[in-house]
Amino acid sequence: MSRRLRLYAIALGLAAGLGGSGAADQDEVLTLHEAQLMASVGGRAQPERSINLPLHWDVLYEGRSGRAELTLAFDLPHGAEAAREPHALFIARLGNAYEIELNGVLLLAAGSLEDSRDRWSAKHPVWLTFPSRLLEAHNALRIRLRADGGYRAGLSPVVVGPARLVAPASQRAEQLRVTLPQATAVFSFLVACFCGLLWWQQRDVLYAWAACGEALWAVTVADAVIEHAPLPWPTWGLSLLLVRAAWAWSLYAIAESVFGRRPRGEHWAMFSVQASAPLCVVLMVATGSTRPLMAWYAANFLAWGWVIARLFVQTLRHASSERVIVIVAVIAVVLASLRDVVAARLQTGLYDESAWAKYLASLVGMALMWIVSQRFLKARSEALLLSASLSRQVEHKERELRASFERLSSLERSRAVLAERERILRDMHDGVGSHLATAMRQLEGGRARAEEVVETLRDSMDHLKLSIDAMTLPAGDVNALLGSLRYRLQPRLESAGIKVEWNVDALPLWPGGRDEAMHHVQFLLLEVVSNVLQHACASTLGLSASAGSGCIVVTLTDDGLGMDITARQRLRSMQARARAVGAILEIEPMTPGTRVTITLPAADLAPARDGAPIA
Repeated sequence: MSRRLRLYAIALGLAAGLGGSGAADQDEVLTLHEAQLMASVGGRAQPERSINLPLHWDVLYEGRSGRAELTLAFDLPHGAEAAREPHALFIARLGNAYEIELNGVLLLAAGSLEDSRDRWSAKHPVWLTFPSRLLEAHNALRIRLRADGGYRAGLSPVVVGPARLVAPASQRAEQLRVTLPQATAVFSFLVACFCGLLWWQQRDVLYAWAACGEALWAVTVADAVIEHAPLPWPTWGLSLLLVRAAWAWSLYAIAESVFGRRPRGEHWAMFSVQASAPLCVVLMVATGSTRPLMAWYAANFLAWGWVIARLFVQTLRHASSERVIVIVAVIAVVLASLRDVVAARLQTGLYDESAWAKYLASLVGMALMWIVSQRFLKARSEALLLSASLSRQVEHKERELRASFERLSSLERSRAVLAERERILRDMHDGVGSHLATAMRQLEGGRARAEEVVETLRDSMDHLKLSIDAMTLPAGDVNALLGSLRYRLQPRLESAGIKVEWNVDALPLWPGGRDEAMHHVQFLLLEVVSNVLQHACASTLGLSASAGSGCIVVTLTDDGLGMDITARQRLRSMQARARAVGAILEIEPMTPGTRVTITLPAADLAPARDGAPIA
């Protein structure tokens, strides 16, 4: 038991030691609330008076400009460390231009006390360190101010003590009054840029107003951390008032984009209130008072209260996620703005409090980003559904086209087979059939010699063989056609005592040389050679072919009796075949013999298969 009692005694001793240390630290830090105030307002000196800080200049002197000197007396803080470590002074809010003096020693000055056009605005908390040797048993801290009407001039309670003890409060104030507004301004600016890009792509009016509103709010929040204003006061303050009016209208336009077209009376009431901001500026300059500003704020909050009530009722009747989140953001911003107006213009005790609206207005940016994300997800879902539907339709159409193509291919194959059969039958009728009929007549007449009948049958066989060769000829290859003709007919010509003179160049492909066209050309040449064999009594047959300018020319010459020009049926048949392929057929008598020229027109000749002439 004795050991346990000893442990309790040690624990109580440590707790007492820690408590004593904290109490000692608190004794070393002073928060000064009482001050002697000497002020002049509009050039008139005011009676000296004792006040309790904070000093809220706009509340005490109704927004008029002036000068002030505050004296704060305090005794040396208790504690042995007071004389041996650096001390600090912390003021949460101090404005506008100022000088801080301790026991006759100037510690810090900012802005000009005499120049009313000076741009210094004192937005940051004041933190300064000084050596502890400046402290005396009885100390006098004097703070001189230039107070600009309507610019939140004044002085919050002053904290004095060792720097290590005062620093945490200063750091918290710096984060709340400087770092956080900077982050808020950057966020609003990024949202403005993003919404601007969306508007550029989609031309949605919601994104246009969102971009304008967030950009205007970024300017408003950035002012909370600007120590040196871009314009002198009150020009800069009045400019900010116009910016706030434009932002308020953009907020209303955003709500209108989400909730739909607003009633005409409500629309014009809100527009009138925001459009009266320039008039408010003129009245403030003319009267030198902030009362017109307070009237404008009152009209603004009345208009917004009416709008919020109508939006709330509409949300209850026709709720949607976009409407709910927008009405919540608008209510939060309006209430925060109302609290800030009370703190800045009416309530002395809230002088050193930071504005709430600059933080809660970020809810509008968050609401806009949420709306954008929901619309993007909805558009993506619709796009996926549309893509799936299109894929199904394309697949269905592909199946239909495939089936249709198969039907057409089958019909085309059937048509090609029928056409080929018709061509073969026609060729057999015109060629083989004709020769067979001639042979039958020769045999039936009994007057034809056996050699004539054999010759007719040979012609029939040649026609049949050439018809078979025509089926395998490459399209447009006139060289192959002539080579096939020579292979089939040269033995007959030589056995008949007719010498063949062959002079054929390497010809290019004939663009018009489809199967039927090649077959027509083959029959033209066969008719000419058959005439030479049967009727011309020639000893030489010359065949030449060359490619000219845009045409292929095939020429056959013999030294016989000439073609039987009286055979009109044969000539008409040959001319018909030539016209069918667009060729020009010329038959010219010679002494001796006949020249037959077949010209195959070809505007664009394909390259020859090789450069050597056909032997």
